[in-house]
Amino acid sequence: MPSALLTSPHAVAKTRRQAAYPPVEWVPASSSNYTASNRPSSYPITYVVVHVTQETYADTLAIFKNPAKKVSAHYVVRSADGHIAQCVSERNVAWHAGNWTYNTRSIGIEHEGWVDQPEYFTDAMYEQSALLTAAICGKYAIPKDRQHIIGHVEVPGTDHTDPGRYWDWSRYIHLVNSA
Repeated sequence: MPSALLTSPHAVAKTRRQAAYPPVEWVPASSSNYTASNRPSSYPITYVVVHVTQETYADTLAIFKNPAKKVSAHYVVRSADGHIAQCVSERNVAWHAGNWTYNTRSIGIEHEGWVDQPEYFTDAMYEQSALLTAAICGKYAIPKDRQHIIGHVEVPGTDHTDPGRYWDWSRYIHLVNSA
């Protein structure tokens, strides 16, 4: 019997809905800058938090590697070409949101640039980040909406303003849902 006949229609539909992760480069953060965990068993993952680095891509990676900095994110997206570095395994808790509950329940994606310099928000960055976010949402059954894909500024208790007024949320959510 052909294997296609053994696959349930539900499994086929689920496979079609789940986007594939774009290529990523492993650039590990210092183990001093995140909490080892076993997510989603230890904590459910219910958010994607969008950040802007306020640094260059290279400087952001260096900060995450520095054990004295006590900060990290799961991913960093480069402005020029959308290249993605993964710095913390999704099973672990990255220290990106400034709120422990949100750190435990989210994947943090940093985007190279500055909140007041919209030229950093390139087509390549939006497109690759949206593919990544769509894949994360598919993997963890996170709704692809603004209640679950949030900016750092929306995390309770934060003093950050990123991704800032120039981040095109309508475009981003459209790209995430089209992926």
